[in-house]
Parts: sequence; C-alpha cells; structure tokens
Amino acid sequence: MKYIAVVCTRCGRASAARADSKKHLCPYCGAVVEIDKATILAVGNAKAVREAVVRHNMEAG
Repeated sequence: MKYIAVVCTRCGRASAARADSKKHLCPYCGAVVEIDKATILAVGNAKAVREAVVRHNMEAG
C-alpha cells in the first residue's frame, strides 16, 4: 500500500494518509484537508512517509 505525507492547510503539521485518499482529517487540529489542495511531502511506503512526517514536524517546531 502507498502512503503520502500531507501538510495540513490549517495548522501546517504533517501527517500520513493513504495515497488514494481524496480528503484527510488532520490528527493535530481536526481540519479536513483536501489532498489535491495540500502540500505533499512524500509518497511511498509507510516507513518513508513516517520519516518525512517526523522530519517536517520537527523542523516546523
């Protein structure tokens, strides 16, 4: 299964979603993120996407 690392359009934090998703619920602020309007950091397996999410969130503070 492929995953994506998506950046929330409201709070700016990254989280993982399935690559075939149209929308994603941000686990940090509860916003509904439309995937086609959001920044995608990475696409790949669960490990690669998790690493991208952690890296982005650590850099964002």
